[in-house]
Amino acid sequence: MKKILFLSALLTVAFAAQAQLKIAPKMQKGDVKNYTIVATNSIPMQGDTKITSGSKYTVVDATADGYVLDIETLEVQVEADANNITGKLMAAAEEMQKGVVIRVTTDKDGKPTKVLNLDELRQKMDKAADSAIDKLFADIPQLSQAIPDKSVLKNQFMDTFTEETILRGLQESTSPLALNGKTIITGAQEEYISKDGLKMKRMYFVNGQNVIANSTLNMSKDEMKALLIKQVEDRAPEQAQMVKDNIDQIMDSGMLKIDMTQKDTYELQADGWPKSIVTENTTETMGQKVVTKTNITLK
Repeated sequence: MKKILFLSALLTVAFAAQAQLKIAPKMQKGDVKNYTIVATNSIPMQGDTKITSGSKYTVVDATADGYVLDIETLEVQVEADANNITGKLMAAAEEMQKGVVIRVTTDKDGKPTKVLNLDELRQKMDKAADSAIDKLFADIPQLSQAIPDKSVLKNQFMDTFTEETILRGLQESTSPLALNGKTIITGAQEEYISKDGLKMKRMYFVNGQNVIANSTLNMSKDEMKALLIKQVEDRAPEQAQMVKDNIDQIMDSGMLKIDMTQKDTYELQADGWPKSIVTENTTETMGQKVVTKTNITLK
């Protein structure tokens, strides 16, 4: 009996050792990785929006603490129904970033730690946002009725270009840098904040050079309430007090129910860089289900 227990313990240790993976991709000055990104967003009654883009990762320097990377958004192509307002908003956000270079530092494992050209980047995006919003209001007349103040929309665009949101985005599942610095163990769980500000929990599974991460929403009613109030304060401050006064009643009615699940599958090369990333995200808000599928492939 003792022998059986001992062998069982050895097998458990051996399995745990095999089912873990340290992510620290090899980098040296001059390395270039090009990725193709195809994202399809499906919204009921509005059809699909397909966005195809490219991203280029260049190691421009190696330092004592890690590396300096340039991340450039290349071509952007959008396929969407002419009447799909959500698709046009998504397209505008993507097209704003075409040709934009984000320069970041990383630690020795390739985890992004700082944005070096933040001021320059925000200046470029400020001008790009003005042009994009003017075009949107010209293409979608009803948008000016829904959002009479252009600054509200511009602020939403610019909120995605703070250092915090940029670094968070680079550590999101659809970034080739997302896993860098992690030791992935089968069954391990971690909490994180999504790009939409939602508190999530994910569990990892390792199979050789493949990693699967399953995520679910992990927010209490009070946390969700605080997030919703903050979003209204930021985007429609004139309605903030009304929402505060009625938030419990609205949430109890189910009108503001939010749920989100996501599955990410990473196929890693021997050098630690992703060969491919496949992501499927399902978000349900007020009874409307939105499914986003993203495929990222190394050229």
